[in-house]
Order: sequence, then structure tokens, then C-alpha cells
Amino acid sequence: MTFEGRSGESRGGPGDRPPISPIPEEGWWPHFKAQFLEMMGRHQEPEKVAASFAIGVAIAFTPLIGFHFLMAIVLALLLRLNKLDVVLGTLVVNPLTLGPVSAAALPVGRFLLRARQEAVTHMPWGDLLRPDAWAQAGPAMRTIGIHWGIGMFTFSIVFGALTYLVLVRVLRRRRDRAALVPPDFAD
Repeated sequence: MTFEGRSGESRGGPGDRPPISPIPEEGWWPHFKAQFLEMMGRHQEPEKVAASFAIGVAIAFTPLIGFHFLMAIVLALLLRLNKLDVVLGTLVVNPLTLGPVSAAALPVGRFLLRARQEAVTHMPWGDLLRPDAWAQAGPAMRTIGIHWGIGMFTFSIVFGALTYLVLVRVLRRRRDRAALVPPDFAD
């Protein structure tokens, strides 16, 4: 990276540091935020970084568990996005967050399909450890799976779009603040 110092000489050799961004704030949160934004491609255009992470978040909320990493890499290659950002976005839904996300997705899917809660109430919950109970629970499990899948795809669209909108705004604001710092201040 090159920039002009006070006397107009161009700098940017291998031993020179790039200019720093705005004055760092105190505390762990500003430090974490700065490191996170740096890792996500601070030197790329905000739209591309936000799109990369948002597509990862959208993939994370799909019900295609087990294929998220593969889908992230394939979409990043096809769309020429930052692979690291897309993969990081897929980590939003992980084994620790899958339970609460699924618990929220099920009523959303049920609401969108205008279904009743009969499938959940008619499940033989106490007998699920017996092999013959699975044949009886099959139709209810299929209904629950469809409700869950519709809810997860809905979350995928909503949270992917919200991630893009919020992140592009944050990254643009950060870029604009960094542009306000004069190059002389970086020394």
C-alpha cells in the first residue's frame, strides 16, 4: 500500500507499515470488532465482503445439514467471493445453536404452512425407543420435518438478507471513518 507523507514522498516499501485505521477505542469489544473486520477483508469493497458473509449465513440456516461447507465452497467459487468469509458465515448455525434455531424454525414453518400443531402432539414420545413405534411415528415425523425445513429456509432468506444489509452498512461506515484519518497520522 502506498501513500504520500508530509513531504509528498511515496512510501510503501516492504518494511513500511500500512496506515492504521481510525484511532482505536479502548476495551475488548472495539478490539474484537476491529480484528473481525480485518479478518473479513477490510481492503476489499464492502459489498463483496458483506455478500460473502451473508451467503455463508444464508447457507448456515438451510436444512441441508452436512452439506454447508461444500455448498459454501462451491458458491464462493462460482460467485468469485471470498471463500473464508463464506465459510465463516456458515458457522453461525453450529451444534450449539442448532437446537434453539430449530425450535424457532418449527413454529415459523407451521405458521407459513398454516398447519396445526397436531403432528407434534400426536407423536408417541414415550415409545420412540421401541422399533415398532417408528413405523407409527413416520407420518408425524415427515410433517414435523417439512415444517422445520420451511422454517429453516425462511430463516435462511431473512437472516442472509439482514446480514448483508447490516454488514455492508457497518463496513461502509468503517471505510468512511478510515478515509478521514490523514496519512500523516499513521506514522
